[in-house]
Amino acid sequence: MNDETARAGGFGPMEAAPVRIGGVLVGIFVALATLGGPAQAHTRRDDGEQRSHIRSRARSAIGSPYRYGGSSRSGFDCSGFTMWTWDDHGANLPHSSMDQFRLGERDAYKRIWKRRNLKVGDLVFHKTTSARVGHAGIYIGDGRFISSTSSSGVRVRNLHDSYWGPRWVAATRVPAVITRH
Repeated sequence: MNDETARAGGFGPMEAAPVRIGGVLVGIFVALATLGGPAQAHTRRDDGEQRSHIRSRARSAIGSPYRYGGSSRSGFDCSGFTMWTWDDHGANLPHSSMDQFRLGERDAYKRIWKRRNLKVGDLVFHKTTSARVGHAGIYIGDGRFISSTSSSGVRVRNLHDSYWGPRWVAATRVPAVITRH
């Protein structure tokens, strides 16, 4: 028990002193994790750490095969890969590239239209079918992203190359790594 805890009546940082309300002893417990959920749990201080971990997790799957509907190292489709990469970072992504793209319309998410504004961990989207969005990946910096395609599985790709460059649509910044002020 430190001096601050002793002054607070012996209660630690996750609980408050008991309060009597109407003759009933009530313990008030403040659980920080329930105040804002995982998206609010990240701060400016650990933003870089979260982005770095997302990049590392994405890189760890390089070489995994493509599998339609897949969302594990035994095989990924593009949205299954992004969903798996973000799984431990407060984002519950849908298993559809178009639905992941639509998340950018929600208040807590941020749509990124210009590639120069990307940050590591952003979801990147390309038009590869007749739909507005047909492919999703994870931006890893320096104009590169990682995604899973039916032709080559999970690997690093260039946002500006002759195939992906003209197919760019936009990106979405997920709340778990949106800097809070």
